[in-house]
Amino acid sequence: MKRTLSLRRVLSRGLIAIQIVVIISYTLLAAVPFLLAVASQQGLDDGVVDDIVRSVQRIEDRSFYMSPTPALAHVVETYPNFWFILIDADGNVIKQGNVPTPISLFPQNLTHVSSANFSDFGDPRSPFAVVRTRNSSYGRLWVMTGGGPSLGFNVITKAFGNPMFIGLMVLLSGATMLTIPPLIRRSLAGVEQVAREAALVDIGQSDVRLPYDRVPTELIPLVRAFNEALDRLDSGIVRQRRFLADAAHELRTPIAILQTRLESLPDGPEKRQLQRDSARLGGMANELLDLHRMALSPDAFETVDLVDLAAQVTADLAPLAIDAGNDIEFVAPEKPVEVKGDASALSRAVANLIHNAMAHGGPEVDIRVTVEEDGRIGVSDNGPGVDLEHREEIFWPFHRLSQSPHGAGLGLSLVRDIIKRHGGKITVTTAPQGGALFEISLPVIKA
Repeated sequence: MKRTLSLRRVLSRGLIAIQIVVIISYTLLAAVPFLLAVASQQGLDDGVVDDIVRSVQRIEDRSFYMSPTPALAHVVETYPNFWFILIDADGNVIKQGNVPTPISLFPQNLTHVSSANFSDFGDPRSPFAVVRTRNSSYGRLWVMTGGGPSLGFNVITKAFGNPMFIGLMVLLSGATMLTIPPLIRRSLAGVEQVAREAALVDIGQSDVRLPYDRVPTELIPLVRAFNEALDRLDSGIVRQRRFLADAAHELRTPIAILQTRLESLPDGPEKRQLQRDSARLGGMANELLDLHRMALSPDAFETVDLVDLAAQVTADLAPLAIDAGNDIEFVAPEKPVEVKGDASALSRAVANLIHNAMAHGGPEVDIRVTVEEDGRIGVSDNGPGVDLEHREEIFWPFHRLSQSPHGAGLGLSLVRDIIKRHGGKITVTTAPQGGALFEISLPVIKA
């Protein structure tokens, strides 16, 4: 799975990388003139002083002798003019190579110098010399040396290895990681608010528009384009609803005329079939009008007792179910289950589910209507049920799983719109008796 792009992570890493590059570049630019300035004054790499100090050993009479380290041995072998003189606070001296006469005669003078650079020591082959002090396990040591390795670009390596440089890098990186993500998160708070507003956009709330406040300037064109797209969709939805309403109104008159004329025909199979077809057309027109009323009517909800409502709908449809050879049962708690809603719309939703059970449950179906204390209304049957892969599409408008002459494929879509308008949901599962179980869940009024 491809990893999603994180703006916070990209910006944080980018800023840290930029800081590191800037610091390294600055160090490189600063090291070059520093190297030239030091080379003109010092000329020698004073790192050899540490090799000299590490090679010194003291014997019992506190005098010194040399045990050259590999690094010092390499310097001696490479630079034939290399020399040094070392003295401690007690005046113990050790020297090697062609030490200049003034220093060789008066080595104690070195103890008065902590650090010095000599650029012209009188020897054209090795005009540079340095004096450095070091603290060792033998006490403070003074070293003067010349003729050794000259100062090179390894000063840059030393600069990068300096603890202050490393500490600065760690400090800046840590400060960036601690401060940049919160700053970015605060800057993107408006984007997260826009995302929450976008989640509210729905077919039933098409008037929602995304806010521009707190949105970064760079994202305002995207938000504006999204809102303009919503405007176009909203306009298309209004036109579609108006078309459906106009079509339904226009159909009702010829359907009523057709049904009146059918009544005058002599009885027979063809008349009954035509009456069923005209009833189907009338039902389709009424359902289209119901959808239109649902879209236009404001939410004027009142307290509704689901027990009374479901009981009344079941009682009204019981004769129709019994005439068709079906059994219908109603089970509910004794105390009221109250919700806020439109009683007529909710009655229409429950009636549609019972009609759906009678139409698609099969011959002599057993229908069970239940009400639960938590605001659930269930309508189940012992018919063939609804396959798992079809449990979402049966709620699509005009979608029908079979070529049954009953209905127009709008009933379940209308039920879902009604329940959604009431802040609830409808699901379809397998009933305990093996058929379909349509269950409405509505938010109850808390006592």
